[in-house]
Amino acid sequence: MIAVDAVPASAHENAVGIALLDKVAADTDAVEKALVDQGFKNAVVAHGEKVGIGVEVVERNPPQTGFVPQAKRWVVERA
Repeated sequence: MIAVDAVPASAHENAVGIALLDKVAADTDAVEKALVDQGFKNAVVAHGEKVGIGVEVVERNPPQTGFVPQAKRWVVERA
């Protein structure tokens, strides 16, 4: 595990994402890509570029309803 950050539910995903990218970039240069859900916006993607980590937003297929595991992202969410 490279970095973990436990925050209250009231914390904005973008602020947490930026802080987590900073931690990861400071601790290692081995991380090239971060997969995030649609709650993360352009600010996190742009910050990832600044610190050398590509951020990919994994989007949901609009016609799908209910719980549907998303490729790649489900690997992280189940942990």
